[in-house]
Amino acid sequence: MLPQVELRQRLEYYFSNVVLIWIALIFYRTNKYYVSFLRHDTQQLLFWLAAAYTVIGFILYVFMPAKHVRESKGATLLKILRRLARDTKDYIGNFTLRTSQPPPRIDPGEKTVLLFMLVKIFFLPLMINFLFGNFHDVQNNFRMWQNHGYALTMPAFNGIIYPLALALLLLIDTAYFAFGYSIESSWLGNKVRSVEPTFFGWMVALVCYPPFTDVIGNYANWYANDYSQFSTEGLTFIMRLAVLALFGIYVSATVALGAKCSNLTNRGIVSRGPYAIVRHPAYIAKNLAWWVTVIPVLHITNPAHAAGIVMSMVAWTLIYFLRAITEERHLIADPEYQEYAKKVKYRFIPHVF
Repeated sequence: MLPQVELRQRLEYYFSNVVLIWIALIFYRTNKYYVSFLRHDTQQLLFWLAAAYTVIGFILYVFMPAKHVRESKGATLLKILRRLARDTKDYIGNFTLRTSQPPPRIDPGEKTVLLFMLVKIFFLPLMINFLFGNFHDVQNNFRMWQNHGYALTMPAFNGIIYPLALALLLLIDTAYFAFGYSIESSWLGNKVRSVEPTFFGWMVALVCYPPFTDVIGNYANWYANDYSQFSTEGLTFIMRLAVLALFGIYVSATVALGAKCSNLTNRGIVSRGPYAIVRHPAYIAKNLAWWVTVIPVLHITNPAHAAGIVMSMVAWTLIYFLRAITEERHLIADPEYQEYAKKVKYRFIPHVF
C-alpha cells in the first residue's frame, strides 16, 4: 500500500488534471462560438474522452510505478497560480516599500506548460471537428462510388474517386493530429520540449485556422478550391492527380511526425520521410496544391480580377512562409534541430530554396 503522503500527492496530480479537463469541456459547451462551431459528435467525443480520463487516470495515478509518476500539467498550473497570487499580493503590498522588488514572474519550464495547455485547448477540439467532417466525407463519397458500381472511368475519378481519395488523405492527417494533441507521453516520445514563445509566431499560426481565418479573409479572399473544374475532363483528371500527389506528400509529412504532431511545439526533431529532403514539406506541398486549384479561376476572369486573386494567394503563401520562418527560429534553440538543419539544407524545394 502506498504511503499516505505519496498517495495524497498522486491524487493531487490526478484531481488537478481532472478539474482542468472538465473546466475546458464546460467552456466548449457554453461558449457561443464553440456551441455553434463544434459538431455534435465532436462534443460527444470530448465528453467521453474527459470521462475516460476521469476513470483511467485515477487507476494510472494510484497504481503507476513511482518512477513513472510525474507532476501533472494541472498540478503545475495550480502551483503556478498559487505562487503568482502570493507573489502578486506581496508585490502590491510592498510596492512603495521595496522599489527594487521584481514583479511576479514564471520560469521557462512553467511558461512551456502554460503555453502548451493553450495549444491543446485550442487545437484539440478543432482537429477532432475536422476529423469527423473528413470521416463523413469518406463515408459519403464511398457510398457514391458503390452506387456507381465501383466505376474506374475518368468521369468517375473526377467526380467520385478523387473526392474520396482527398477526404481519406485528410482523414489520416487529422487523425494523427487529434491523437498528437490528445496524448503526451515519454513512452510515445512526444513530450513537449518547448512551445513557440513569441506573439508573432502564434499569430501567423492561428490565422490559418478558424475563427482567425476570417480576419485575414477580410483582406485576402480565399480562392483555392480542391474541387476546381478545368476546361476539359482530361485536364481536370491530370490536375486532380497532381493535387492528390501533393496532398500525398503533405500527409506523408504528418505520418512521419507520428505522435509528435502538434502546432507551435517542439516535441522532438523528425528527420525521416519527406523531412529528410526538405525542412517544410507539408507547407510547400499544401501551397502548391492550392495554386494548382486556382488556375481555372484565373483563366475565366478578367485581368484585373486575376491580379487580385494572385495577390490574395500570395498573401496566404506568405503567411505559410512566415510560419516556417518562425518555427525555425523557435526550433533552432534545440541542438538537435541545429544538426538537422545542417544535414537538410533546403526549406521547401531541394537544391533551390
